[in-house]
Amino acid sequence: MNSKFLFPCTTVLTILYLTLFSFQNVSAQENSTTKSKLPETFLGAGFGINDYGIGVGMEQAVSNNFSVYGTGGLSTWGLRATGGLSWYPKESGFGSSISMGISFSSGMEELETTLETSGYISGYGGYGGYGGYGYQPIEENDKEVTLDLFAYSTINLLYSYNLKVGTRSKFVFSGGFSIPLDDNVYRVKSGHLLTNKSKRFINFMAPGGIIIGVKFMLGIDN
Repeated sequence: MNSKFLFPCTTVLTILYLTLFSFQNVSAQENSTTKSKLPETFLGAGFGINDYGIGVGMEQAVSNNFSVYGTGGLSTWGLRATGGLSWYPKESGFGSSISMGISFSSGMEELETTLETSGYISGYGGYGGYGGYGYQPIEENDKEVTLDLFAYSTINLLYSYNLKVGTRSKFVFSGGFSIPLDDNVYRVKSGHLLTNKSKRFINFMAPGGIIIGVKFMLGIDN
């Protein structure tokens, strides 16, 4: 082969090899940098049942597989604040996670609402719709009732799937169960005697039971 032709070809191949090698190094560095820069802090908002009603939340990684979280919002039982710990089997912040936390609901005083009643107690009402004295049963009908909803706490057990959006954000879909830590849920302050239907409704609205929640969280640069 002509040496005048061989030299340019060798030069071109060498340059091409060095270019490809450099590109591979840059790509590897970019992938490593992207992986190392996964967000450790998430901020977001969402809604749910026995989660935090409608509110905002924050999550902070404390190790490769564990994060602490806190949420606050408005629920059917007043203001609710939650804190807990999440474990990620694989990638911190994304994929499946298992969480355990505790929630505190503030309750509400002097809540006026319409409920089905079966009588009227001529005096101070009992706790949880029971007790009282000197009442005469009357026909069941809807009346304006005044309730005191007591502050209330639950322990929460959750499974969540953290669906990655882009490289830094996520949708979080949660399900689980919350265990009540308090027995006295409410007081009928207006003295009405509630029907079983009304009591079941109040107990349904109270914290505790099945948890369903969804939220969107944005990864924050560290």
